[in-house]
Amino acid sequence: MSTHAPTLASPEARFGLADLLRVVGRRRLLIRNITLATIALTALVVMAMPTLYSTSAIVMLDQRKNNVADVSSVLSALPTDPSSVQNQIQVLSSRDLALKVIGKLRLYADPEFNAALDRSSVDLNPLHWLGGPGGRMGDARDAIVNAFLSRLDVSALGLSTSIDVNFTANDPRKAALIANTLAQSYTEDQVATKIEASRRAASWLSERMRQLAQQVQIQEAAVELYKSENDLVDSEEGKSLVDQQLVAINAQLVAAQSDLAEKKAAYDRVAALARTGNAADVTQVVTSKMIGDLRTQEAELVRQEADLASRYGPNHPKMIAIRNEKRDLEAKIAREVASVAGSMQSDLEVARAHVGSIEASLERVEHQARADNIARIKLNSLLANLASTRTMYESFVTRLRAVQDQDDIQVPEARVISTAPVPSAPSSPHRMLFVAASLPAGLLLGILAALLAERFQGSLPESDLRQPPVRTAPVAPAAMPEPAPLPQPVALPPVLATLSATSDMRVADWLADNPGSAYGLALAALARSLRPMPGGPARVVMLTSAATDVGKSVIALSLARIAALGGLNVLLVDGDQGRSVPGAAGTGLAAFLGGAPIAGVVLKDRRTNAHLLPAGGAVWGAPRLPEAVAYLRRCCDLVLIDGAAVLAGDVCASQARLSDGVLVLTAANAPQAGFEAALRSLVAMGAKPAGLVVTR
Repeated sequence: MSTHAPTLASPEARFGLADLLRVVGRRRLLIRNITLATIALTALVVMAMPTLYSTSAIVMLDQRKNNVADVSSVLSALPTDPSSVQNQIQVLSSRDLALKVIGKLRLYADPEFNAALDRSSVDLNPLHWLGGPGGRMGDARDAIVNAFLSRLDVSALGLSTSIDVNFTANDPRKAALIANTLAQSYTEDQVATKIEASRRAASWLSERMRQLAQQVQIQEAAVELYKSENDLVDSEEGKSLVDQQLVAINAQLVAAQSDLAEKKAAYDRVAALARTGNAADVTQVVTSKMIGDLRTQEAELVRQEADLASRYGPNHPKMIAIRNEKRDLEAKIAREVASVAGSMQSDLEVARAHVGSIEASLERVEHQARADNIARIKLNSLLANLASTRTMYESFVTRLRAVQDQDDIQVPEARVISTAPVPSAPSSPHRMLFVAASLPAGLLLGILAALLAERFQGSLPESDLRQPPVRTAPVAPAAMPEPAPLPQPVALPPVLATLSATSDMRVADWLADNPGSAYGLALAALARSLRPMPGGPARVVMLTSAATDVGKSVIALSLARIAALGGLNVLLVDGDQGRSVPGAAGTGLAAFLGGAPIAGVVLKDRRTNAHLLPAGGAVWGAPRLPEAVAYLRRCCDLVLIDGAAVLAGDVCASQARLSDGVLVLTAANAPQAGFEAALRSLVAMGAKPAGLVVTR
């Protein structure tokens, strides 16, 4: 394919639609064959692909709770937020659940999942197959589980709490059976998880109850032992006997003191009346029947005395007799009062003694109560610990009974709301879609192959350079003498690139800004062919031409910049009278040969990381030139010499002998005879032609 450098009039020119159409026209047979081959290969591949059927079961996380079963459930209710739904998706696609389904349906004996099925080497015993990891069955089991999970797709349905369980298999009934079994196994796994959690909780509660029962017994024994050691006795109501005695003695003391006060008051009144001689008023204090009778008799005598006094005189014998009877009655009353007073005094002393006895008993009981109170401080602590332990024991008993009652009524918190139907049509592969898509894919591959063929083969066949062109241009006899004819045609080096020729150096500046253009890509391919082998020495490459109008200096500077953009440490040496790297006399290579340091004579390219070295004078016959080139080889990865044309004679020969290879630029319409004469001259100079660059 011909690659043209952009012209200054149109710096953005590149490969266009017209170029593409021309390539398609020239390579239409290649494109057609690749397209047909792609369609045929796609048809063969899709026909060889197995037919797969997919079906889905839908599981919904149910937030409703069983009020009978979940009154005191061991596990909390399953949340239904998005993260929890994702957790349940992970459970549904877990390896453990897959193992249960594989074992339940004996899928390990199905060639679809066990690709290496061999009854002589694989144990199909479910108990053995579902054993632990490792051993003889470990790798086979993992491979079967991986094959199972590769057919499984579990995903959430929108923003709902429903989960889609999709399974793909070669047989539609098998796909539906596995999807439904997986969904059912998931709900069963939830119940099994609850039952297992309840049993673990019951086991722990039973063990804890046993420990608490022993602890209650130990604490009760400690309480009773402490009571025995400290003589602490409680009544049936749980009250201390000492406290009950204190209450009873206090009540007795109050009653005894009241009785004592009453008897003392009565005795003091009787004694006072007796001392004042008012024995008649004793009955107001003491209720005595005898005194009452005597007082009645005394009242009768007073009445009789009053009656007789009205009839008789004071000295009348009857009056005297009455007065004597009155004196006798008063004496009897006095004696009776004295007797009553003595009896009351005796009762008073008895009551006082009784009060003293009760007070002594109270003091004794109070002392015992104080000692009991001190002892009951620790007893109360022991009783509090015992009550706490007993309460905990009773709560564990209640909880254990509740947990044991749940085993028979556990329900899952997810349910299958849609079982997987048996699919009536395969889900993959979409054979017609693949075959239809292979048509544009084949066309694209064909066009790509055509472009690659144009790129690497070129639009100008090498035979065109061997045949005389239609239009010829005479060569000036003074510049290039006609060599003697050779018996055999000269051997042509390979064509490395086909480029457009221009003498405007601004094209090299445009290239630095557009390295991805077609012109830049062609130069990048040329630079890759010139770069040294990894670990090998740097290369010195000379660019020369058979004529002077092929744009050699522009191509040399462009090639140096492309190589620098590709990561090479590149040095471009001007060897053609300052065409690519202008410089004053006595500078550049001339100054370096004169002893100047290399850092002071090398120029930095203003657009890339390439380095430029002007000639600075006629230096190509200097004795130190080979030594200088050897030094430059050590400093750089690639040294490019913008050399003189073949017509320059000795200058071109000197440059060619210093180079590892020579790139020969020639115009596509150059005369065949003149071109072959130039090649013979290069060979005679000792040059090593590395390839051709054809310019248009």
